[in-house]
Amino acid sequence: MVSPSPGGAGVKPGVNWLVRRCAAWLKGIVWAALLTASASIAAAPRELRVGVYSNEPKVFVDADGKAAGIFVDLLQLVAAREQWTIKYVPCSWQDCLDALREGRLDLMPDVARSPEREILYDFHRLPVLHSWSQIYRTSGAPIYSLFDLQGKRVAVLKGSVQRSTFLNMVDSFGIQVTLVDAPSLIDAFAMVQRGEADAVISNHLFGNFHSARYGVVDTGIVFQPATLFFATGPGRNADVLAAIDRSVENWRSGADPAYAQVMRHWGGQDPGVQISPWVWRGLAGLVAFSLLAALMVAILRRQVQERTRHLRDSEQKLATILDSVGAFIYIKGKDYRYKYANHHTLHYFGRPAHEVLGHDDAAFFDAATAQRLMANDRRVLEDGETLEAEEVNTPAATGETRAFLSIKIPLRHADGSIYALCGISTDITERSKAEESLQIAATVFESFEGMIVTGPDQRILKANQAYARLTGYTVDELVGQTPRLLHSGRQDASFYAAMKNTLHSSGMWQGEVWNRRKDGTEYPAWITITTVRSPRGEITHYVGTQTDISSRKAAEEEIRLLAFYDPLTGLPNRRLMNDRLQHSLAASARSGAGGALLFVDLDNFKDLNDTQGHELGDQLLRQVAARLGGCVRMGDTVARLGGDEFVVLLEGLSPQAHEAAAQAETVGRTVLQALSQSYQLDGHSHHSSCSIGIALYADARGSVDELLKHGDMAMYQAKGAGRNTLRFFDPRTQANVTARTLLEAGLRDGLREGQFLLHYQAQIHQQRGIVGAEALVRWQHPQRGLVSPAEFIPVAEASGLIVPLGVWILRTACLQLVEWARDPQTAHWTLAVNVSARQFHHSHFVDEVLGVLEETGANPHRLKLELTETLLLNDVEDTIQRMDTLRASGLGFSLDDFGTGYSSLSYLKRLPLDQLKIDQSFVRDLLTDANDASIARTIVTLAQSLDLGVIAEGVETQEQRDMLAGLGCHTWQGYLFGRPGPAEALQQAAASATAS
Repeated sequence: MVSPSPGGAGVKPGVNWLVRRCAAWLKGIVWAALLTASASIAAAPRELRVGVYSNEPKVFVDADGKAAGIFVDLLQLVAAREQWTIKYVPCSWQDCLDALREGRLDLMPDVARSPEREILYDFHRLPVLHSWSQIYRTSGAPIYSLFDLQGKRVAVLKGSVQRSTFLNMVDSFGIQVTLVDAPSLIDAFAMVQRGEADAVISNHLFGNFHSARYGVVDTGIVFQPATLFFATGPGRNADVLAAIDRSVENWRSGADPAYAQVMRHWGGQDPGVQISPWVWRGLAGLVAFSLLAALMVAILRRQVQERTRHLRDSEQKLATILDSVGAFIYIKGKDYRYKYANHHTLHYFGRPAHEVLGHDDAAFFDAATAQRLMANDRRVLEDGETLEAEEVNTPAATGETRAFLSIKIPLRHADGSIYALCGISTDITERSKAEESLQIAATVFESFEGMIVTGPDQRILKANQAYARLTGYTVDELVGQTPRLLHSGRQDASFYAAMKNTLHSSGMWQGEVWNRRKDGTEYPAWITITTVRSPRGEITHYVGTQTDISSRKAAEEEIRLLAFYDPLTGLPNRRLMNDRLQHSLAASARSGAGGALLFVDLDNFKDLNDTQGHELGDQLLRQVAARLGGCVRMGDTVARLGGDEFVVLLEGLSPQAHEAAAQAETVGRTVLQALSQSYQLDGHSHHSSCSIGIALYADARGSVDELLKHGDMAMYQAKGAGRNTLRFFDPRTQANVTARTLLEAGLRDGLREGQFLLHYQAQIHQQRGIVGAEALVRWQHPQRGLVSPAEFIPVAEASGLIVPLGVWILRTACLQLVEWARDPQTAHWTLAVNVSARQFHHSHFVDEVLGVLEETGANPHRLKLELTETLLLNDVEDTIQRMDTLRASGLGFSLDDFGTGYSSLSYLKRLPLDQLKIDQSFVRDLLTDANDASIARTIVTLAQSLDLGVIAEGVETQEQRDMLAGLGCHTWQGYLFGRPGPAEALQQAAASATAS
């Protein structure tokens, strides 16, 4: 009798046995056919949609486009038994899982079961296949253990279970690995073949199946044993899962040999040709015996190879484990010489393995240390004693004495004789010193009001009773926790990061912190933290003291409120407002930023006070204060000067006076709108309004009194203009505001009446001629004629009209693309459309773009959105997500005016861009300014390194064009090739160029 074959079926000698097996097999086939015929009569075939992704040999699509693999063959066995019709749906791994969860697939093969996936999917009970993960390398890469992956690039299937498991594993060992995500395992192996990765992770079946094809070999590193199942959507197809379990039970019991046949087939074995029972009866016994003997030899050879491989793998795993342990592990022979030393021991000696093995301790330590170590080793090697002792060692190379706790045990042969010792030593130098320091400090520990001692990981090792009383926890509850247990949430992550940095740099931090007791109450505490370091500079402990300062804080707060805040509204009073205004004016003078003061006075407030009484007047003032607070940003100030006079300080406005005025006007109109809404006073509705005077910081010349005087004068101008309005102190500013207001109203009329049109400027390629154009908006005003975009675009941005204007531009451009698509001469043209930051970050921008494309039928691959660098400064992650969504639909992106902003290259490489656009400011002086030429050359080089296209705008001369071509920029745009004009003019120019 021999051991079971790899397919799982035992092999027994004798012709009669083979005859019985064949007869049983034929009988099973007959019964299966009868059962199948009966089931087909009883019920109509059921169709199952099954996902297929690339993971040979378990599941894949073969060269003929058909589903194949272990899981496919096994599923066909179940389908034949259950009368199912299988429809295979090819998809990527992640797409398959998404479709399964959403109900677009009924079944997914080859799914490893995990707690996370059990929430998302349903599984049958018995595993179909067992697998594990292996790491493969190129034949020349020196990767034999987990530590050899330090600094290496490892390809892995994106979204796979192996990815997160492997990442956790290397993190636990402190190994730095760069993961390279691949959409499929084939792509991952191809990355290693192309040199884009040093190693690749896959299941052992796929890896062994493809290793020779891609020139990779097994590293011997294995992890994450897994059981593989069929999965279905949650709450669906329970009968399908039950049917699979029934088949798996038959396969496990051996009642159905088809499972073993499938496994032998995909394992590379030839199952052989099935021979009829009557043929076997005619075979001679000698032939049967010879075949059986050959089969036994093959099985034994395979077992030897398998055991050899397992032994090699076990040795590799053991070496990895020993090297990862944070202790010194070594083996010495009877001659006291080292036979093995792990990674930490070699690092301690500062020598490679070949300079350590074969030498005794005299080669590494001073004479006294070597004698002490030999005396301890003798007790183990000669007396057979298991030794645990503290050893003090001094290496000859460094002369630094350190203490170790060593455990040494004898290693014995089967007959009991000792042939070596195994030692495990742990460095306890710093721990001994720290224990001594803690013993000294323990005598004074309980004398402090509140005190804790933590380890380097900030977990509390000891707390005194005063600290326990202050926090509401017992000492036992505090030990093992971190001070984060007391965090109230009032201080953010940046506060604790600054605390950590101060501790690291100076060794001490003290300050005020709001903590939370066990019962949930919050209290202010004055905390001092001191770092305790070893002589080598390593942090061993932190000592913290804590004092409750609630009483002091309450007194300070009461004094502050009385001195600086209005008791009726809770707003800053005149004193605090003057102080903040003085600081704001000084900060504005230093930074150059603009600011404004809004002097707000309620209209006819005296009438309310005189007729309804001061109580209702006070209610109105409190509601006005609340509404003003809702009209400004977090950093702005709302103050009450007294009576019905309020002041709003707006800081951080534009350095340009006209832009600062526009921003202040926007806030002023928001205040007018908010304060004109109905108020509820003692259950009765009351209507009020206000007059606002606006003074800009630029007009005050740094004087608080001057600024308040200007605001007050402007407020009286607003009252003189009829109340419920606003006025600026500077008549010129007021004129600009009036002009801008008229322009904004004209823009609204222009959008409503269709006064805008698009002009197109050609984009030229050196070999291909016109390859597209940039769409430029023009305003055909009925009285003023063509209005410059430089005049109306900033107003559209400030007023928000850029959003509907941008939608009109996009729709018009898409309709032009559709028109060009009808002409073979222009069908290949692309059209660039500028997108403003406000338009891009609008909540409905992505949906509007996709909606316009669907509405017009324009080809998204011919549409290119031009973004500016300033657009990228706000919420880079959101920008990338929006760009990825649009790019998935085929749109391209060009970075306009590149080089004039402050783009971070770390963000630039992450952006899904297609093209960089050299700004015309660099092209203008390209021939005369060496700096501009260098910048243009750098932009071209950067674009090439990022695999991006590059185009230059503002090209006006042949010399500029030729120099750009010499720098590597072969696509241009500018007056040299024509001014912007109607689409018909561009098409005529293209036709003329073709004719010539």
